[in-house]
Amino acid sequence: MPNRSLRQSDLDSLQYIATMTNELVQMAEASRFPMISYLLGMAYAEAFDVLRGARPARHTQLNGNPVHAKARVKDNHAQPRTA
Repeated sequence: MPNRSLRQSDLDSLQYIATMTNELVQMAEASRFPMISYLLGMAYAEAFDVLRGARPARHTQLNGNPVHAKARVKDNHAQPRTA
C-alpha cells in the first residue's frame, strides 16, 4: 500500500532517491566496495519502506539530522583579548 500521508513532491523525491541509491548499490558492488554498498542499500531500503507505507515518514528539519547538527555548533573557543 503506497504512503498516502506524503505530498506528491515528497513521493517523487523518495522515488528518485530509491532509484538512484539502487543504481549506486549496483555500482558499489561491481567495484567491490562492500561497506559503501551496504550503506547505500540501507538508504534504498529506508526510502522504499517509506514509499510503500511500511515505515512512517518523519518530516524533520535539518536540525533533526545529527550530521547537520555539527554544523550548527557555535565556536566556543576563547578569543584572544585585545588591549
